[in-house]
Amino acid sequence: MIFKKMSEMSAEDMVALWNKGFEGYFLNSTLNLDKFLARAVNEGLSLENSLVVCENRDPIGFVMNGFRVIEGKRVAWNGGTGIATEHRGRGFGTKLMERNLQLYREQGVDIALLEALIQNKAAIKLYQSVGYVITEQLISLQHTEALDASLLQPNSPSEYVMRRGRAVEVKGLSFYRHLSAWQTQWASMKDGECIIVSDHEDEVVGYALYKRIFGDDGNLATIALYQCESIPGRTDSEDILKAALREVYAPFSFTCKRITMNIRDSNKGLFGLLERLGFTKFVEQVHMIRHL
Repeated sequence: MIFKKMSEMSAEDMVALWNKGFEGYFLNSTLNLDKFLARAVNEGLSLENSLVVCENRDPIGFVMNGFRVIEGKRVAWNGGTGIATEHRGRGFGTKLMERNLQLYREQGVDIALLEALIQNKAAIKLYQSVGYVITEQLISLQHTEALDASLLQPNSPSEYVMRRGRAVEVKGLSFYRHLSAWQTQWASMKDGECIIVSDHEDEVVGYALYKRIFGDDGNLATIALYQCESIPGRTDSEDILKAALREVYAPFSFTCKRITMNIRDSNKGLFGLLERLGFTKFVEQVHMIRHL
């Protein structure tokens, strides 16, 4: 067994290994070359610091890594781990994870993050065996019809000021969740937007991170919500979240795909609102962390 950098492979071989590693997976994770390269760029994955495990010089598995500095800490993300079907259950995954943690130490990583589908018990057990712990459950929801705006009417006549901006603008908020799931962080949203919610005293009391995705015909196809939070301790938390959702998912009469991506299950107020709107779950994951 030997390890090498993913950057030592041709682009075509990287894609082939990715697809072999996710063969038989719970979700269809097959990528073509364009989508593979776009994913690496959009999610800040480093091919130079991603690993491939080989047996008899043949690539049989991989782990892809991304790196960021968050609040002064160097944070690594496991952006995909796969072992070819015929080589699973032979200990390669454990060896790959152990070597990957060594790479993290070499890179000066302080915190390692990853997500795993809740159905993938074997992967979760593997990550736990090398020191990762589950911090929370993540849920993705979807809605494909027009929404009922009356369900987001405020409980009280409080007035909020809403401001749209770029995703990066949330990073300075005291209650921004810096260590949320990797793809929900502002740095993963190069073309993302934010909603900043302020009260009548001009205090920022809530925010949302989201993307609007347009089809080839130029029409709005998908609105994806990545974070939606109210400042802790507010008695009007539900109204703050309602105000943010009204802005994110407007216009409600318009029919398009509306989704949430890896929203934390512990945000009960948000989930209650989304369920009342008719959103349904389509993916559940666990968020895992390891301190080095």
